[in-house]
Amino acid sequence: MEPEKKGKTLWEMLLERVHGNTNGAGIAFANPLDLRVGSAVPIAFANGPEFTHYNFTAQEIREYNRRIGDQEFRFTDYILRGVNAKSPDADDTLAARLRVVPNQSGAHDSLLLRLYDEFEFAEDFLAVVKDTTGLFKVTDDATGAETTFARINDLRESYQAAVLVVSETTPDGKAATGKVAPAKIEYWDYWRDADIGGGKTAKEFIFVEMNSDTGWFQIWRGREFFS
Repeated sequence: MEPEKKGKTLWEMLLERVHGNTNGAGIAFANPLDLRVGSAVPIAFANGPEFTHYNFTAQEIREYNRRIGDQEFRFTDYILRGVNAKSPDADDTLAARLRVVPNQSGAHDSLLLRLYDEFEFAEDFLAVVKDTTGLFKVTDDATGAETTFARINDLRESYQAAVLVVSETTPDGKAATGKVAPAKIEYWDYWRDADIGGGKTAKEFIFVEMNSDTGWFQIWRGREFFS
Protein backbone atom coordinates (compact mmCIF):
# COMPACT_ATOMS: atom_id res chain seq x y z
CA MET A 1 0.00 0.00 0.00
CA GLU A 2 1.28 3.43 -0.88
CA PRO A 3 1.86 5.78 2.05
CA GLU A 4 -0.87 8.38 2.56
CA LYS A 5 -0.12 11.63 0.80
CA LYS A 6 -0.02 14.51 3.19
CA GLY A 7 -1.12 18.05 2.32
CA LYS A 8 1.48 20.62 1.49
CA THR A 9 3.00 22.60 4.31
CA LEU A 10 2.62 26.37 4.49
CA TRP A 11 6.32 26.65 3.68
CA GLU A 12 5.98 24.50 0.55
CA MET A 13 3.00 26.55 -0.62
CA LEU A 14 4.91 29.78 0.00
CA LEU A 15 7.88 28.58 -2.04
CA GLU A 16 5.54 27.73 -4.90
CA ARG A 17 4.15 31.27 -4.82
CA VAL A 18 7.61 32.82 -4.78
CA HIS A 19 9.23 30.63 -7.43
CA GLY A 20 6.21 29.72 -9.52
CA ASN A 21 5.48 33.24 -10.74
CA THR A 22 7.15 33.47 -14.13
CA ASN A 23 4.76 35.64 -16.14
CA GLY A 24 5.91 38.91 -14.59
CA ALA A 25 2.41 39.87 -13.46
CA GLY A 26 3.34 39.99 -9.79
CA ILE A 27 2.20 37.95 -6.81
CA ALA A 28 -1.06 38.67 -5.03
CA PHE A 29 -0.81 38.88 -1.26
CA ALA A 30 -2.84 40.01 1.75
CA ASN A 31 -2.72 43.82 1.64
CA PRO A 32 -5.72 44.99 3.74
CA LEU A 33 -4.70 48.67 3.76
CA ASP A 34 -3.97 48.61 0.02
CA LEU A 35 -0.58 50.25 0.56
CA ARG A 36 2.45 50.17 -1.71
CA VAL A 37 6.11 49.95 -0.75
CA GLY A 38 7.09 53.60 -0.51
CA SER A 39 3.62 54.79 0.55
CA ALA A 40 3.45 57.48 3.20
CA VAL A 41 1.76 56.25 6.39
CA PRO A 42 0.50 59.05 8.66
CA ILE A 43 0.70 58.35 12.40
CA ALA A 44 -1.82 60.36 14.45
CA PHE A 45 -0.74 62.06 17.68
CA ALA A 46 -3.22 59.84 19.55
CA ASN A 47 -0.72 56.98 19.11
CA GLY A 48 1.77 58.70 21.40
CA PRO A 49 4.06 61.73 21.53
CA GLU A 50 7.10 59.61 20.65
CA PHE A 51 5.87 59.53 17.05
CA THR A 52 5.57 63.31 16.78
CA HIS A 53 7.69 64.94 14.03
CA TYR A 54 8.39 61.58 12.34
CA ASN A 55 7.33 61.05 8.74
CA PHE A 56 6.70 57.35 8.10
CA THR A 57 6.84 55.38 4.88
CA ALA A 58 6.29 51.69 4.19
CA GLN A 59 9.69 50.15 3.51
CA GLU A 60 8.47 46.58 3.18
CA ILE A 61 5.28 44.54 3.52
CA ARG A 62 5.17 41.13 5.13
CA GLU A 63 2.34 38.63 4.82
CA TYR A 64 2.32 36.11 7.69
CA ASN A 65 0.54 32.81 7.29
CA ARG A 66 0.13 30.39 10.18
CA ARG A 67 -1.89 27.23 10.65
CA ILE A 68 -4.00 26.58 13.73
CA GLY A 69 -5.50 23.11 13.63
CA ASP A 70 -6.51 22.63 10.01
CA GLN A 71 -7.21 26.32 9.36
CA GLU A 72 -4.94 28.98 7.92
CA PHE A 73 -4.75 32.46 9.39
CA ARG A 74 -3.06 35.41 7.69
CA PHE A 75 -2.11 38.85 8.88
CA THR A 76 0.00 41.62 7.40
CA ASP A 77 2.85 43.73 8.76
CA TYR A 78 3.68 47.05 7.14
CA ILE A 79 7.33 47.72 8.00
CA LEU A 80 7.68 51.45 8.61
CA ARG A 81 10.65 53.79 8.69
CA GLY A 82 10.14 57.14 10.33
CA VAL A 83 12.44 60.08 9.63
CA ASN A 84 12.48 62.95 12.13
CA ALA A 85 11.47 66.01 10.10
CA LYS A 86 12.70 68.33 12.88
CA SER A 87 16.18 66.85 13.15
CA PRO A 88 19.20 67.80 10.98
CA ASP A 89 20.52 64.26 11.54
CA ALA A 90 19.49 62.05 8.64
CA ASP A 91 20.07 59.01 10.86
CA ASP A 92 17.41 60.14 13.36
CA THR A 93 14.96 57.42 12.40
CA LEU A 94 12.37 55.25 14.11
CA ALA A 95 11.55 51.64 13.22
CA ALA A 96 7.91 50.61 13.58
CA ARG A 97 5.38 48.11 12.28
CA LEU A 98 1.70 48.44 11.57
CA ARG A 99 0.24 44.98 12.16
CA VAL A 100 -3.19 44.41 10.58
CA VAL A 101 -5.11 41.32 11.72
CA PRO A 102 -8.52 40.17 10.42
CA ASN A 103 -11.24 40.04 13.09
CA GLN A 104 -14.41 37.98 13.45
CA SER A 105 -16.63 40.76 12.10
CA GLY A 106 -14.93 40.61 8.72
CA ALA A 107 -13.00 43.85 9.25
CA HIS A 108 -9.53 44.12 10.80
CA ASP A 109 -7.75 45.29 13.93
CA SER A 110 -4.48 47.22 13.78
CA LEU A 111 -1.56 47.45 16.19
CA LEU A 112 1.29 49.97 16.07
CA LEU A 113 4.51 48.30 17.22
CA ARG A 114 7.93 49.75 17.91
CA LEU A 115 11.16 47.79 17.74
CA TYR A 116 12.01 47.29 21.41
CA ASP A 117 15.17 45.18 21.00
CA GLU A 118 16.96 42.83 18.62
CA PHE A 119 19.94 40.52 18.97
CA GLU A 120 21.53 37.34 17.69
CA PHE A 121 20.45 33.91 18.84
CA ALA A 122 20.84 33.26 22.56
CA GLU A 123 19.98 29.91 24.12
CA ASP A 124 19.15 31.47 27.48
CA PHE A 125 16.68 33.88 25.89
CA LEU A 126 15.02 31.06 23.95
CA ALA A 127 14.53 29.35 27.32
CA VAL A 128 12.70 32.48 28.55
CA VAL A 129 10.08 32.42 25.79
CA LYS A 130 9.73 28.65 26.09
CA ASP A 131 9.21 28.88 29.85
CA THR A 132 6.07 27.00 30.92
CA THR A 133 4.76 29.94 32.98
CA GLY A 134 3.87 31.83 29.80
CA LEU A 135 5.16 35.07 31.34
CA PHE A 136 7.53 37.63 29.85
CA LYS A 137 9.06 40.33 32.05
CA VAL A 138 10.45 43.66 30.87
CA THR A 139 12.67 45.87 33.03
CA ASP A 140 12.83 49.62 32.45
CA ASP A 141 16.51 50.58 32.10
CA ALA A 142 15.93 54.03 33.57
CA THR A 143 13.77 53.22 36.60
CA GLY A 144 14.34 49.51 37.14
CA ALA A 145 10.58 48.97 37.19
CA GLU A 146 9.48 45.53 36.04
CA THR A 147 6.46 44.91 33.82
CA THR A 148 4.97 41.46 33.33
CA PHE A 149 3.22 40.28 30.18
CA ALA A 150 1.38 36.96 29.74
CA ARG A 151 0.79 34.83 26.67
CA ILE A 152 -2.32 35.83 24.74
CA ASN A 153 -5.24 33.48 25.49
CA ASP A 154 -2.97 31.62 27.95
CA LEU A 155 -1.21 29.64 25.21
CA ARG A 156 2.20 28.08 25.76
CA GLU A 157 3.29 26.91 22.32
CA SER A 158 4.92 29.19 19.78
CA TYR A 159 3.49 30.01 16.37
CA GLN A 160 5.24 28.92 13.18
CA ALA A 161 4.66 31.34 10.32
CA ALA A 162 5.55 31.23 6.64
CA VAL A 163 6.23 34.86 5.70
CA LEU A 164 6.16 36.48 2.26
CA VAL A 165 8.58 39.43 2.40
CA VAL A 166 7.68 42.04 -0.23
CA SER A 167 10.33 44.69 -0.97
CA GLU A 168 8.66 46.23 -4.04
CA THR A 169 5.06 46.44 -5.23
CA THR A 170 3.41 46.91 -8.60
CA PRO A 171 1.03 49.82 -9.25
CA ASP A 172 -1.94 47.49 -8.73
CA GLY A 173 -0.69 46.39 -5.32
CA LYS A 174 0.90 43.03 -6.04
CA ALA A 175 4.39 41.91 -5.07
CA ALA A 176 6.77 42.73 -7.91
CA THR A 177 8.36 39.69 -9.56
CA GLY A 178 11.86 39.13 -8.23
CA LYS A 179 11.25 41.46 -5.27
CA VAL A 180 9.91 38.87 -2.83
CA ALA A 181 11.56 36.44 -0.47
CA PRO A 182 10.31 33.67 1.84
CA ALA A 183 11.10 33.62 5.56
CA LYS A 184 10.39 31.15 8.35
CA ILE A 185 9.43 32.89 11.58
CA GLU A 186 8.73 31.42 15.00
CA TYR A 187 7.04 33.84 17.35
CA TRP A 188 5.47 34.24 20.79
CA ASP A 189 2.73 36.76 21.63
CA TYR A 190 2.07 38.46 24.98
CA TRP A 191 -0.23 41.12 26.39
CA ARG A 192 -1.10 43.00 29.58
CA ASP A 193 -3.63 45.54 30.80
CA ALA A 194 -1.75 48.86 30.86
CA ASP A 195 -3.00 51.76 32.98
CA ILE A 196 -3.81 54.71 30.72
CA GLY A 197 -5.18 56.98 33.44
CA GLY A 198 -8.67 57.89 34.56
CA GLY A 199 -9.18 54.41 35.93
CA LYS A 200 -8.98 52.95 32.43
CA THR A 201 -6.73 50.30 30.93
CA ALA A 202 -5.72 49.33 27.40
CA LYS A 203 -4.09 46.22 26.05
CA GLU A 204 -0.34 46.49 25.45
CA PHE A 205 1.34 43.82 23.36
CA ILE A 206 4.78 42.27 22.95
CA PHE A 207 5.73 39.97 20.09
CA VAL A 208 8.99 38.04 20.20
CA GLU A 209 10.09 36.82 16.78
CA MET A 210 12.91 34.46 15.90
CA ASN A 211 14.07 33.90 12.34
CA SER A 212 14.20 30.11 12.09
CA ASP A 213 17.13 30.19 9.66
CA THR A 214 19.39 32.78 11.31
CA GLY A 215 18.22 32.64 14.92
CA TRP A 216 17.95 36.45 14.98
CA PHE A 217 15.54 37.73 17.62
CA GLN A 218 13.38 40.84 17.43
CA ILE A 219 11.07 42.14 20.15
CA TRP A 220 8.19 44.39 19.08
CA ARG A 221 6.07 46.30 21.61
CA GLY A 222 2.96 48.42 21.11
CA ARG A 223 -0.78 49.06 21.37
CA GLU A 224 -3.89 49.55 19.29
CA PHE A 225 -3.36 51.82 16.27
CA PHE A 226 -5.40 55.02 16.01
CA SER A 227 -5.73 56.27 12.45
